[in-house]
Parts: sequence; C-alpha cells; structure tokens
Amino acid sequence: MKKFIFIFFASIISITSTYAFNASFMKYSPGFYFTDSDWKISQQTMKETLDKTPDNSKVSWKNPATGAGGYFIPSNTSNQNGNRCRTLQIFSEVNQVTGKSSYRFCYINNEWRIVE
Repeated sequence: MKKFIFIFFASIISITSTYAFNASFMKYSPGFYFTDSDWKISQQTMKETLDKTPDNSKVSWKNPATGAGGYFIPSNTSNQNGNRCRTLQIFSEVNQVTGKSSYRFCYINNEWRIVE
C-alpha cells in the first residue's frame, strides 16, 4: 500500500512508466500513514472534485474511522489540445502529519492524468 506514491491516483489517473521512481521521499508525508480506506475516500473525493467542482471551491474529505482527512481546490480550468485541464491543490493530514501539493490534471482518454 505504502510502496508507491501514485497509488493515490491509481483508480483515477494512469501514470506512465515515466513517473515510476523511488518513493522513499514519501516516508514522512501523510500518504505514508494512509490506510486503504483513507486512500479510497480521498480518491473518490478527488475524482468528484475534478469532475464537478467549480474553480476555487474547497471540497473536504475525512475518514471518521482513522481521523485522516484533507481537501481539494480545483482552479485554472482550461482546454488544452481538446482536453479539459485543471490545477488541483491537495492538502492532506493524518497522525498530525500534513502535506500540501499542486498538480495539473487533464482529462485524457476518459481519465484524469497528471500532465505536469
């Protein structure tokens, strides 16, 4: 479960082998401590946020069983090469460990994929 950072995105986006690398940097990130149920709740919330949420609106998630949670904020929605693209700010917290990141996603071949 904790062996690869992009497991977070596994059911939502496809990552090419270009993105495969040692994930040891994740050791002290919130994702390192996520349970399978944390990942499932966050993945579903992320997909719904990318699919439906207006720019600059915050969508929170929380797993009551573990206390893990966070939020997503989409922004900069645009059309690139015929694909809908959005920047997604991601904040996560579990076991008093927090993390914040931002990725650019595009909806390509019926999936959200990180493009930069």
